[in-house]
Amino acid sequence: MRNRFKVAMTALAMTVMATMALAESYRLLPQDRISLRAMRWDPATSSYLQWDGLSGEYAVASDGTLMIPLVGQIAAQGQTTADLANTLELKLRRQIGMVEPPKIALEVVGHLAVYVLGDVNSPGAYEYHPGMTAQQVLALAGGPVRPPIQIASGNDFQILRMGGEIRLLSTQIQELERERQRLLADLAILENVDVEDAGEPEAQPPQGLEGEILEATIVAREGLGQRIRDLQGMLKEQISSLTIQLELRNMQIENVSKELDNLNSLKEKGLTVSNRVTTMTNMLNDLESKRLDQEIALLTARQQLNRAERDELELDDNARSDALTQLNMVESELASLKTRLDTATSLHGELAAAGFLSQDDVASETIIEYAVTREDQPQARRVKATDVVLPGDTIEVIRSIVLTSN
Repeated sequence: MRNRFKVAMTALAMTVMATMALAESYRLLPQDRISLRAMRWDPATSSYLQWDGLSGEYAVASDGTLMIPLVGQIAAQGQTTADLANTLELKLRRQIGMVEPPKIALEVVGHLAVYVLGDVNSPGAYEYHPGMTAQQVLALAGGPVRPPIQIASGNDFQILRMGGEIRLLSTQIQELERERQRLLADLAILENVDVEDAGEPEAQPPQGLEGEILEATIVAREGLGQRIRDLQGMLKEQISSLTIQLELRNMQIENVSKELDNLNSLKEKGLTVSNRVTTMTNMLNDLESKRLDQEIALLTARQQLNRAERDELELDDNARSDALTQLNMVESELASLKTRLDTATSLHGELAAAGFLSQDDVASETIIEYAVTREDQPQARRVKATDVVLPGDTIEVIRSIVLTSN
């Protein structure tokens, strides 16, 4: 009888040890299913018997609680099976008043599935196992997708020279990226931003030819601005001079008008001759004609000054508009070239894996990335291949091919 007792205790201890080993690596989550076995000591038979009143399968509710007969509702989410078993034994001791409450053994027997999508051969739902990593989920889904390659017999030369197209596209993209950097740096200067202290690397002054083009553009713009300011200064001096001349002309006209009035008065009294009146009248007409010319010249100078001031204000605006137009064209062409390069690179990677490319062709590498979406974290986040996933996770596999240096 003692032997039977020892065997029963040994079996129970082994079960508890196995359960505790699993519990160390996993904490319960909503909708987990657990198997509960309750063993109580029967003095009549001197052995441990299963207590059917508690034993059975239970599911953790969506709110993280567990409903157990004789115990009621308890919090299960976040607990290990060993912690939960201890909690159940303690509650049974308190609520039932048993001197020797049943021994509880818990085992997780079911989880929510994990869901796999993206660049995999067999997307879908898969059974979860504690400790499962993102890379293991990819293996369950049949590995990364590899599109079928159909090679026509007459395409061999084109296939072998695909690396040349990739190199050409890469070079064109690099040139456009440098041009884009130049335009962004020019726009930063036009916005009065110190590009040397700018936080964005793209706003830094480019090197090489694009840097020389940027410097020449700035010098030309500053030279044009200086010429406009010089013209403004000259026009202001001209306006000042014309204004003074006009004031003097007005004084002359005023004096001649007074003298002509006096002559007309003397002429009416017969004290002066008509020739003198005629001469003074002609002089007044000539002065008024010259004043009119000066007024027109003054008006023209002021219009030219207004135009020069407007040109100075519009200089940066026109430069900004031109830079934005060029930037839009560059970014549009960049997007087109990058799409072509991605397509060519993807096909190149497939051909390289299939052994269709020569050794002197460009080298490429397949990159596998993982993004996990979790119920309590609706935003997808990138994870490593060795990161552990949880039941209910949605794992998106992202496969890309990048060029590498030979």
